[in-house]
Amino acid sequence: MQRTISGSAAMSLAILLISAPAAAQHAHDGPPLHINTRWHECSFQLDASLTQAAWRQFTQEAGLVVYFRPVADARPMGRGNLELAALRWETGIDDTDAAWNDTFVHPTADHSLFEGSRLAFPGLMLRAGVTNSTDVGVYVTKSPGANYGFAGAQLQHNLKQTAGGWAASARTSFVTMYGPEDVKFTVYGADLVASRSFAVTRWAAVSPYAGVSTYLASSHEKSPVVTLNDERIVGFQTTAGAALQLSRARLGVEYNVAKVASVSFKIGVGL
Repeated sequence: MQRTISGSAAMSLAILLISAPAAAQHAHDGPPLHINTRWHECSFQLDASLTQAAWRQFTQEAGLVVYFRPVADARPMGRGNLELAALRWETGIDDTDAAWNDTFVHPTADHSLFEGSRLAFPGLMLRAGVTNSTDVGVYVTKSPGANYGFAGAQLQHNLKQTAGGWAASARTSFVTMYGPEDVKFTVYGADLVASRSFAVTRWAAVSPYAGVSTYLASSHEKSPVVTLNDERIVGFQTTAGAALQLSRARLGVEYNVAKVASVSFKIGVGL
């Protein structure tokens, strides 16, 4: 009974999390927005005023915005185990910067890229243990009413696990954008993560973890209104987080320190 309740509660919360729109609501305080009523939400479309410097800044910051974060500790899942989860990544960009203002269009003149202080991307993730030490994960999101989405994959291999609950793993990942006609964008990543698991009860455990990451963000424009060189930016970030397992329910929170900081959340269920 406990397993059924935990799984149902996790997926109910996941539906609420994933249904939150990635693009924003209303109210804008900054430079004039670029308007295109073709889409109902903020969408990617390059403006003729976009400069190479702003394009480079966009590439660097977008690499952090869409980086694949499973919000999970370093323990392997184990062969045959599955996890379905909703993720939400929130990154503290400044949508009044030309890097974002000149790469997006909006349905109205008062419809900003996001509400509050962070750009949020919800998505769905499926992870699976393919061996006792190796896990794979896939991720997908689509901004409702907009012209873009992201899809990605990740491979995690456990390097060390002890009877005392310590674990260390290495990850490789990529995320690519689909949808826009004039932008091609991909992020490749590599992580080292260490964690320790603590049993709380017979069916609950918490695992604090920390890690370091490097990424390569690659952008290519295909727009008729600008002529910009491709950008390839290497960046770094550090991570601290905690994963909580309650029977089949999987919860997580993570904070990433980088040029633009991010906070991430996960609500999932083991299958």
